[in-house]
Amino acid sequence: MKINHLFKALLIAGMLTAGATSWAGDGAIRVSNEGGAPVARFSLGDSHCVLKDDRVLCTPASKLAR
Repeated sequence: MKINHLFKALLIAGMLTAGATSWAGDGAIRVSNEGGAPVARFSLGDSHCVLKDDRVLCTPASKLAR
């Protein structure tokens, strides 16, 4: 009985992880060095985000003109 419960929990955790990964976009995190401090740039949904000095700053992606 405990094996079934453990297997179900692992299966659900794997599905949630896969879903979050596919939802997050391309999954690419680019890390650069600016002024001796690491800066990480990534996309989250339709926003562009930067992690700098322990702060995450996100700006919405520009909308295409119709």
